[in-house]
Amino acid sequence: MQPIYDFGFQAFKHAPIFFALSIGIFIGLGWLFGRHRIKRYGGTGVVVRESLVAAIFGLSALVLSFSFSGASNRYDVRIENMRTQANAIRDVYQSINYLQPQDQSNIKKQLINLIHLRLAAYQNLQSMNDIDVGSEKLSVQLRKITENVIEASSNASPANKQMVGEILMPQMRNLVAVFNVGVVKTKSHPPLLVLRFLYVLLCMGALLIGYTMAVKNENDWFLAVTYVVLMGFGLYVILSLEFPNLLMSYEEFNKDLLILGNSLK
Repeated sequence: MQPIYDFGFQAFKHAPIFFALSIGIFIGLGWLFGRHRIKRYGGTGVVVRESLVAAIFGLSALVLSFSFSGASNRYDVRIENMRTQANAIRDVYQSINYLQPQDQSNIKKQLINLIHLRLAAYQNLQSMNDIDVGSEKLSVQLRKITENVIEASSNASPANKQMVGEILMPQMRNLVAVFNVGVVKTKSHPPLLVLRFLYVLLCMGALLIGYTMAVKNENDWFLAVTYVVLMGFGLYVILSLEFPNLLMSYEEFNKDLLILGNSLK
């Protein structure tokens, strides 16, 4: 069974525009429906129940804030994990000085290659399968580095044996652990049902806005357009936090790893 997000990550780049257009269309539909009812029943025969309208907008605000809060928390976890990965690589890179010179050179090259693989794993994503492919390459590289570090530790000088066992090896285990956590956190997304529910609520809210404008004869389209733009931008922010490697600047989100890679060169 394919993951629910496997239909194509690139579709999320256009999701805010789709949401904004849908909201605008539903405002127009609500206005047309309101005008139709006024013509049919007269101005006094159509009433807007403020309590029901407030309840629907309150529910929309609740789901919107819930979506933003969840996306923000997941973004913080992902960027913290990325920084932890950079620190873990730096720690191992510095501690391999306890090994023999020939082993140091080989492992340093593999650590630099690990950074390149990590940066490439989340570039130009098209589907969840791309993450699986990149994660598998990272796992293979991590396994190779681990094997080489274990082998090199047996060749370390007697004076450095204790340093290797108490410093380098724990740091190597930590490196593997934080990369495994990173793979899990990258795949962590809310159920697609939540986004669909938010879409329906916003469209229904837009329908009520248009309907209320027509019934109360308050055709303030400036406020309606402002609402559409704000909702579209708000959804862009939520999806950017949820998919930072798609909608945010790649250099900004992966800054720590990019700086580390350049420094190790």
